[in-house]
Amino acid sequence: MLTSDHVELLLTIVDTGSFSAAARALGRTPSAVSMMIGNIEAELGLTLFDRSKRDPAPTTAMLALLPDARLIMDRLHTLRSHVHDLSDGVEDKLSLGLAADVNSEPIMRALVDVARRYPALEIHIVTAPQDAIVAALHHGAVDFCVAYGGLDLDTQESIHALWTENVLAVAAPGHMLSTENAKLQPIERLMAHRQIVVASPGTPLADIRPVIGSRTWKTDSLATAISLVKAGHGWANFPESMIGDLVAEGELVPLRFTNITNGLMLPVYLRQLKHVAPGKAAQMLIAGLRSAHGKIEAPG
Repeated sequence: MLTSDHVELLLTIVDTGSFSAAARALGRTPSAVSMMIGNIEAELGLTLFDRSKRDPAPTTAMLALLPDARLIMDRLHTLRSHVHDLSDGVEDKLSLGLAADVNSEPIMRALVDVARRYPALEIHIVTAPQDAIVAALHHGAVDFCVAYGGLDLDTQESIHALWTENVLAVAAPGHMLSTENAKLQPIERLMAHRQIVVASPGTPLADIRPVIGSRTWKTDSLATAISLVKAGHGWANFPESMIGDLVAEGELVPLRFTNITNGLMLPVYLRQLKHVAPGKAAQMLIAGLRSAHGKIEAPG
């Protein structure tokens, strides 16, 4: 019966090119390696290495087994790493909440090192509107979340500033507000037009600063909100870093006002509960997110 030691030996011989080199790599004697290979071949009823030359060459049978052997060793390395991590106090699952209208690129970058360091770690990313994702944090549905820092901060939370986002009021090129840009309007003019808001329908907003319109359509998806605005159904406040390309291509138009500059600067925070101690993987991810501190620039 093949064991993990047997598979490791076979792969080491193939990779190093000789029994003696494999013996050195594995801390064994060449005679012991040769004897082990003989026993493996006898048990399998296969010749795995051609010994007619100075350095043994893999036979057709060995080459046929090679893909499965490498897959087994890869899985075994992952298993060993997972066992080590669990015994070292690393959590087996990590749940990260993300506000739907927050730029996710820094999170994706921070996850690269975490995934590389803990390949067996199961990661859940939950995306929802601001209020819903903060509620998920307090209900224990996510371990921590990346969301805007608003007027709804709770004394139970521990926060870390990540970056600052510029939220712009935009509309479609053919929208009345866009065509009025030539003569400019006070920002109060927005109240007369429908606003598209990324929020959970039917749930009151904890932070109403970005909401100006007296009539609103709500959607829990940023992509849907952008589509609604592009189709001319209303105007919206969107993060500049996430719509820069659409503005550059003329699909969305930043509005201009006579009495205020377009743009609301909102801090993006890492938010976690004070009484919940993060595990090692969470700590690494948090450190990666905090290293992204600074304003996220708009594309283009």
